[in-house]
Amino acid sequence: MEKTPDATLWDQFRNGSDAAFIEIYEQHFDRLFAYGMRLTGDESLTKDGIQEVFFDLKNLRKKLGATDHIRFYLLKCLKRKLFRQRSGWEQRREPLQGEEGFDFVLSHEQVIIDQQLDGERIEELNRAIAGLSPRKKEIIYYFFYEGLSYAQIRDLLGLDSDHTTRNLMYKALAFLRKALG
Repeated sequence: MEKTPDATLWDQFRNGSDAAFIEIYEQHFDRLFAYGMRLTGDESLTKDGIQEVFFDLKNLRKKLGATDHIRFYLLKCLKRKLFRQRSGWEQRREPLQGEEGFDFVLSHEQVIIDQQLDGERIEELNRAIAGLSPRKKEIIYYFFYEGLSYAQIRDLLGLDSDHTTRNLMYKALAFLRKALG
């Protein structure tokens, strides 16, 4: 079955189609869950955040604007929701030791860069990625795994301009190139 274009599916949802709402949920839940886990590392918080995003969407559907990129819209909503939930929760707990921030590890299936890399090269790349700052990890993830544009990444990261976003990407890639020799 052919996938409905995002703009059409979104408009159907905004106009009251429960089938479109369910399709959006089913198409994006897994990616949202993986993304939320990268942001929080907390399964319950992530699932609650996703449910709240979809609850809010359903209740506010008549007030929502148009979009032609549903995944970006949902990622942005989830990130905002999780940070609000997490900041409220963190005020009521003692801080944990260790570095927090955006994190991800490449799996063998995810790595396709011009040529297939063997297991040793993937481990080397994962070690290099681990050396990136959380912000640089996040920009690499958004660009290469979510396929977002510089403008969308700028919006998600709260950066000042596309130029700043490109500079951050350049620095992240330069670090990886240097680390991989």
